[in-house]
Amino acid sequence: MKQAISMHGWCCDSTFWKTWENYFKSYGWLWENVERGYGNFEASNPIWRNSKEQSVSHKKVIFCHSLGIHLVPCRILKEASDIILLNCFSRFIPNDRSSRAIRTGLIGMKKHLGRSTEFTMLSKFLQKANAPYKITDCMQGPLSQGISDIGRKRLMEDLNLLINSHKLPNSLSHKARVLVIQGKEDKIVSSLTNHQLISDLRIHLDHPPTQWCLQGEGHIIFKPDIIQKVSEWLELTK
Repeated sequence: MKQAISMHGWCCDSTFWKTWENYFKSYGWLWENVERGYGNFEASNPIWRNSKEQSVSHKKVIFCHSLGIHLVPCRILKEASDIILLNCFSRFIPNDRSSRAIRTGLIGMKKHLGRSTEFTMLSKFLQKANAPYKITDCMQGPLSQGISDIGRKRLMEDLNLLINSHKLPNSLSHKARVLVIQGKEDKIVSSLTNHQLISDLRIHLDHPPTQWCLQGEGHIIFKPDIIQKVSEWLELTK
């Protein structure tokens, strides 16, 4: 059995993974999405479906974007055989002279939630996340639906989680095979933060992570053939 569970990032929703989901389902994968429920979608936390016959070919793969690695429920993360990280991080705020300015900016974002300036702030964030591409309606996620009251509360909670992130999740299995995909033009996650993630993974994992750095791609990766390449990488991992 080949199973996949995806986790979107901050101010996004499960539609982020639609193209990925369609591709993997067409090859017989069982795919489910974790949903935080910032907008009109109901929050959901799927679980692994255990097979009676466990084998080398049995895959439990987690796909995470950005903050997603910190939002995946522990019970899901600890059982993953493979993990795909798209512009994720162990700690978001780098431990250098830029840390104070970044922290101040994030705290400033919190102040806009629930106010008349909320839409403008979130729109600017999404434009930055989509760069170097122009933002499209399909990538607006919860913002195009309207942020719900409970969704706004979760946005605040998750932004605090991002601000206070400082290491890999404790439930990340040492045995997992990890593929890190990073956009060279990412305007959300700094290069120092990217280096910190790789360093932390090398210390934590039994097997060193695989790292792909993509030229011309930002925080949200649109490269057409990346899904197929990830699928091929998964076929090679045992």
